[in-house]
Amino acid sequence: MGRTIGAIADRATGPIASRGTGALAVLAVALAATGCVADPPAAQQVSKSHAAETLGKAAVPEDLNGKTAQLTYDVGSGGTITFAADGRSLTYTAADTGRRTNTPVAVAPIEAGIFLVTWTDDSGAVVSQVQDYRTGKVEGTWTRHPDPAGPPVIETRTGSVHLTE
Repeated sequence: MGRTIGAIADRATGPIASRGTGALAVLAVALAATGCVADPPAAQQVSKSHAAETLGKAAVPEDLNGKTAQLTYDVGSGGTITFAADGRSLTYTAADTGRRTNTPVAVAPIEAGIFLVTWTDDSGAVVSQVQDYRTGKVEGTWTRHPDPAGPPVIETRTGSVHLTE
């Protein structure tokens, strides 16, 4: 009989008792976590100036069809681009001279609000720009042939772009 009492005593302090204590600790943590979830903090309120109904039209267009954009460059003249409703041509009006160019255009979306826009102006220069309407930045190149027998000259420009409507 001494063995049976000893075995019971060993179980009370042995590995089975340790498992029970561990399970009790896990249960206590679970109950504490449930208490936090059951009583969440109050919802935050959005100020009137940030409420959806007070926001204007989105500045990030899905496409440029029928849109007008203002371009301003860090160096050189800026202008206004009006894209045709079908997206296949544009009218560029230079800010400094008022010169207008009507030409075919290729517009390729890169991602939401960012477009690669390429056209040839009336001087023969090929203009390629990445127009980012999310940040309002434009980066572009102008490839010109000032001397038909010579190599092309490539100019780069950076600046800003935004829709005027």
